[in-house]
Amino acid sequence: MEKQPYINRKLFDFIEVLRDADIVISADEVLSLFTALPEIDIADKVSFRQALKTTLVKDYTDIPVFDKCFNEFFSGREKLFDNIDVSAVASLIANSNPHLIEELNDLLDQFLDSLGDLVMERSSEELLNMFLEELLPSSSGGAGGMSIFKSNNSIASSFQSMAEEDGQENLRQGIDELLRGMLSLKKTKRSIGKELKNREDYLLNRYIYQLTPDEIKEMRELVKRFGQKLKNRISLRKKRVKHGGIDIKRTFRTNLQYGGVPFKLFYKNKKIDRPQLVIMCDVSRSVNQYSRFMLLLTYSLQSLFSKVRTFAFISNMVEITDLFREMDPERAINSMFSDENFTYGWGSNYGRCFNQFVAEYSDALTRKTSVLVLGDARNNDNDPGIESFKKIKERCRNLFWLNPDKKHLWDWSDSIASLYGAYCTEMKEVNNFLDLSEFIDKLFVDI
Repeated sequence: MEKQPYINRKLFDFIEVLRDADIVISADEVLSLFTALPEIDIADKVSFRQALKTTLVKDYTDIPVFDKCFNEFFSGREKLFDNIDVSAVASLIANSNPHLIEELNDLLDQFLDSLGDLVMERSSEELLNMFLEELLPSSSGGAGGMSIFKSNNSIASSFQSMAEEDGQENLRQGIDELLRGMLSLKKTKRSIGKELKNREDYLLNRYIYQLTPDEIKEMRELVKRFGQKLKNRISLRKKRVKHGGIDIKRTFRTNLQYGGVPFKLFYKNKKIDRPQLVIMCDVSRSVNQYSRFMLLLTYSLQSLFSKVRTFAFISNMVEITDLFREMDPERAINSMFSDENFTYGWGSNYGRCFNQFVAEYSDALTRKTSVLVLGDARNNDNDPGIESFKKIKERCRNLFWLNPDKKHLWDWSDSIASLYGAYCTEMKEVNNFLDLSEFIDKLFVDI
């Protein structure tokens, strides 16, 4: 069998793996890859990986996912250039039906799709025997029972003629060898995509306080990628709003010639007004892991805002906006947690911090500003500073509070969540990234 068509099929399957892992790959990018393939040294794995990455990955946040897929797909489980020994059947296939390999590939796909989740539960040996029994039923077994086999007259006639020429057993052995290689590839492809998807779903739904150190490292990359995809989705939604409301005066003037009947409508230019955001973030020990991730994701979306000002607090309020201007978000957050302005501990004093914000930072608030408070509202029995909190609400457009505590713990012990919640546009339980993405989606509808 020629090597080039075999390589092409493998690459198509790898592209499917990437797409299953939510990497967007256009038809043009696939065409570019296959156009450049003759110039790529496929024997050099490093160069080959880089060529695929350069051609197929356009979003840098997808690079870690690409690397995982590449390592899995081209590892011991599934190597690109393994030779499938099909000598016993190759010449028969070439003589009988040059397109039989492609037809077999399609038929195997249909067979696996018809089994659904059973594919991952059955061993390769079981699947192969099931497929072969349908494809080449034994003399006692009669015709295969599945409609996809009954309807494929081309394959049936090809195998019939090959069986007559080479014998049923020899044909079955050759087809067996060929299908083992094809089935191995397809099971690997499905398992890679499923593993990556399941892992991502698991992390996105995991309670932030339960993340292990290794999971925290994974989450940092996932948050960057997740934030980029969320930003792209929100930007696309905003672009779809092409115009503002009807321009009454212009429409009326232009349609006077029709007796005032508005045959032609004119619209006002749509001014896309990016909102402003103020973040107030509790960084005390009880919530600092939560605050780190929330800040990291929020700042990956900062280009959607006209202005972002960030404040961190425990018992005093400190503006840290400049940190995020001077360095990337992850370094800025690490620097924030080593800031000499904070004595890190458990003693949050929300009331004192809200009083200080109103006294020193009121200029951050306008009618275009949405305020986002990140914290558990545990005030350690201090004065809640409600009058100052009310002033913050009165001076901004929206006041949202994301609380990592389960809702049934609000107002328990030293929590005064409901007291603050009464003055919020919304106080929401958010303790995993799936909840956060839903909130941010809603945020950009409301502001």
